[in-house]
Amino acid sequence: MTTIGDALQKALDEKKNDFSKFIWRGEKKKIGKKFVQEVELMQDMTPERLKECWNRCKVMLNNDEPGKLGRYNVLEEINSQINKCNIELLLRYFENVYLPRVGAESIKRFSLMINLKKFMLNNSDYTDDWSTVPVSEITSKDLPAEFKSINVEEVIEGCTDSLGVLDKQHLTLSFITKMGLWFTKAEESELKGTSNVERVKTAKLQLHLPQDLVLKFSDKGLSYHEMRAMLLLQKHHKYSDMTTEQLVTLRNKVLLRLSKEVDTHIFNWKRLQKQLEIVAKSKGINLNE
Repeated sequence: MTTIGDALQKALDEKKNDFSKFIWRGEKKKIGKKFVQEVELMQDMTPERLKECWNRCKVMLNNDEPGKLGRYNVLEEINSQINKCNIELLLRYFENVYLPRVGAESIKRFSLMINLKKFMLNNSDYTDDWSTVPVSEITSKDLPAEFKSINVEEVIEGCTDSLGVLDKQHLTLSFITKMGLWFTKAEESELKGTSNVERVKTAKLQLHLPQDLVLKFSDKGLSYHEMRAMLLLQKHHKYSDMTTEQLVTLRNKVLLRLSKEVDTHIFNWKRLQKQLEIVAKSKGINLNE
C-alpha cells in the first residue's frame, strides 16, 4: 500500500530537476464577484519570504492552538471522534439496542461499570493501566470485530458519560452536502419524483437547504436519511445523545471521508514544504536559522 510519504517522494523525484517551476499560491481574495489567488515562483522568493512560507507550512501541519489545529492534529482528533462513536455503539450493543440479538441480555451502563470495576479490583495484580487491555479480553461475550480495539478504560468513560461532545467545526454544511445524495429503494418511494434529479429537488426542500446550495445525486453519497441525520447534528452534540444512525453514519462514512480529505491536505502542505526546502538548498539558504 502506498503511503503519503511514498507518494510525496515520487512526486518530488519527478520534479526535483525542475524546481524553477515550483509555485506558492497565496490566499484567495475576493475582488468584485471573483476570487483571485496570487501566485509566486519559489525561485524568485527572497530568503525571508522562503522562510515565511516554510514556517507557514509547519503551522498548517503541526499547530496545536485550539480552533486552528494543524492537519496532523485534526487527523488525530478525527480518529478520536471515530473511536468515541464506536465506544457509544459498543455500550448500545451491550444494551442490545445496536445490532440487537433475539433473546440476548441487556446490560445497562451502570451494571456494566460496576462489573468492570469489580473485575479490575479483583485483578489489580494483572495491570495498573487498563487502557492497554481490550474489553474483548475480559468479557464472556464474543464481541463483533468492530469493537475489538476498545479498551476497558474507554468503556468506563462511556459508562460515566465522559466521552464529551462532538466538535463539528470541520463537518460544515458544505462538506456534508458535497458528499452528494443517494436514495435507498424505500427513499425512492418516500420522496416525490420519477427521477433522481427530481428526488434531489424534493430532498433539498425537505432538508431546508439554501436555494443557492448545489446538491447532486451520487452513488457514493449519503442516503437521504443519513444526510438528514448529519444535518441535525448540533454544534456541541454529546455522543450519548446522538441517534444510532448518527453514530453509525459518522463512524462508517462521514468521518472517514473527512480523514481522507485531511490526508490530502497533509500531502499538499508536505509537498510545498519539501519544495521550499529544495529551492532554499539550491540557494544555500538554511531555513532553520
